[in-house]
Amino acid sequence: MVESVIHIYDRNTQADDALRIRFVNYRSLGGIGNPVWGPRRLSEYELILSLRGEFEFMNCKTGERVRQRPGEILSIRPGEEHVYRLDGDPAGAFFSCIHIDPGRGAEVPPRLTAFSPDLAMPELFRRADRLFHHPGRRTEELLSALGRVIWLYLFEQPSHDRGNERFESMLDFLERHLTEHPTRLDLAREFHLTPQRINALFKEELGISPGEYVHRELAERGYALLHDEQLSVKETADRLGFSSAFYFSRVFRKVFGMPPSAI
Repeated sequence: MVESVIHIYDRNTQADDALRIRFVNYRSLGGIGNPVWGPRRLSEYELILSLRGEFEFMNCKTGERVRQRPGEILSIRPGEEHVYRLDGDPAGAFFSCIHIDPGRGAEVPPRLTAFSPDLAMPELFRRADRLFHHPGRRTEELLSALGRVIWLYLFEQPSHDRGNERFESMLDFLERHLTEHPTRLDLAREFHLTPQRINALFKEELGISPGEYVHRELAERGYALLHDEQLSVKETADRLGFSSAFYFSRVFRKVFGMPPSAI
């Protein structure tokens, strides 16, 4: 396989042991015909957060294969020859990547880490993207601080355990029916459990209710439509199955802490 080496220009002028953000992207993959990256090698770590869509990582030398699902961060290490690809339709996929140099002597993060919803990890990646592409007087310091928070959380969170296949099936069901705004009653009927048990499972696994999970996912899709496709608030609300732009705005503000008109 043809080998490529990628190195993003370092905009920082910090000390050698300081954490550096070299590149950030936060985007929908709609419109990309065949989302495959590689074979390639990176000169720094790449942290990839999947918000929507399943991806596959393959180490070309060892044959290691890792499937990445929404809500997981994949860590690609410097010098690894690898291929990273989307497994599915690009139209519904959304991810964010950060090329990061954590400095000398940094601990190697887990290959795959699930983030807890209360950490608002997508918002950290989104803020890093905005800072990187709209620099200001304190951009370098802010990027370094954000990168440090993200990096440290990789070691704070447990590596993802997919032992609960039934719960994974529930998340898949919600993903497929998201614009129908499924409820815990829909999950209860589909998986033959009581609504109370459904609620308890989500609290155990994610720390939030099914309704909060659905609203978070809808808000993330809404952000992509507003930011990447430049849809209006009303068009976005219609696309996501909301009864009104007001209702969508209320959900969006609750998740992101700002109105959709601010995007």
